[in-house]
Amino acid sequence: MNWNVLIASATVIFSVIAYVLTRRRELAWKRTEFMAAQAEYFDNDKDLLEVVIILEDRHPVVTLSMIFDEDGDFDSQKRTEYKQKCDKLFNFLWRLCYAYDQVKTLSRKEVEGFGWYFWRISKFPAVVDYCENNGYEDINTVTKKLKLDLDD
Repeated sequence: MNWNVLIASATVIFSVIAYVLTRRRELAWKRTEFMAAQAEYFDNDKDLLEVVIILEDRHPVVTLSMIFDEDGDFDSQKRTEYKQKCDKLFNFLWRLCYAYDQVKTLSRKEVEGFGWYFWRISKFPAVVDYCENNGYEDINTVTKKLKLDLDD
């Protein structure tokens, strides 16, 4: 056997392995950057913080039922404003769902870090319906896939 062919083959194999390992590290770092950017956005946006307080049922005035149950007597202008704020949260969660469920760039564990929010949304049928009918159905899909049972 020709030594040149053997050396060239070994070099190619080594190069491919090195490339794959380097690429994995780069992708892991990109995921970390993405998660850090999302967390920073989540922590610093005042509308998102208010929606989380509402989701936690700690808001002094507004509840999810007031926003999403159309039969209530909540001012329609205020309802629209709060739905827009909720849409920010849904957009945030949808991005995570898309990265997890569609393009498979986030792991289950990474998405489960936000599992409590998915779980809380799943406890309000009007919010689940809103997500299903307004382009956020991936939130409901991922919630079911995560099989969150935080009631215990």
